[in-house]
Amino acid sequence: MLHTWQAADISDNAVYDGDLRRALAGIRARAVIMPASSDLYFPPEDSALEVALLPQGELRVIETDWGHSAGGPDRNRSGTAFIESTLSELLNR
Repeated sequence: MLHTWQAADISDNAVYDGDLRRALAGIRARAVIMPASSDLYFPPEDSALEVALLPQGELRVIETDWGHSAGGPDRNRSGTAFIESTLSELLNR
C-alpha cells in the first residue's frame, strides 16, 4: 500500500505519457475531493490544484483538527457526517 501511495501516477502510461494535467482532464466522472483542513500528508492546497484540472471535480474541505485521520469512519462524528452527506449528495445527482 505504501509503494502504491508513493509511486502511483495516473499519467504513467502510453496514453498520457507522464502528462498529469492531461490525465486529470481525461477523468469524466463527477468527483468530490475531500481533504482535511489540517492534513499534513495531503493538504487542501494540493487538492485544489488537482481539482482545477478535473472537468467535473469539486473541492470540499473537511474542517477538522484531526489531520489525516479525519476521514476515518467514526473517528470524528462531524467529519463522518460531512463525508456521508457529501457522498449522498453526489450519488443523488
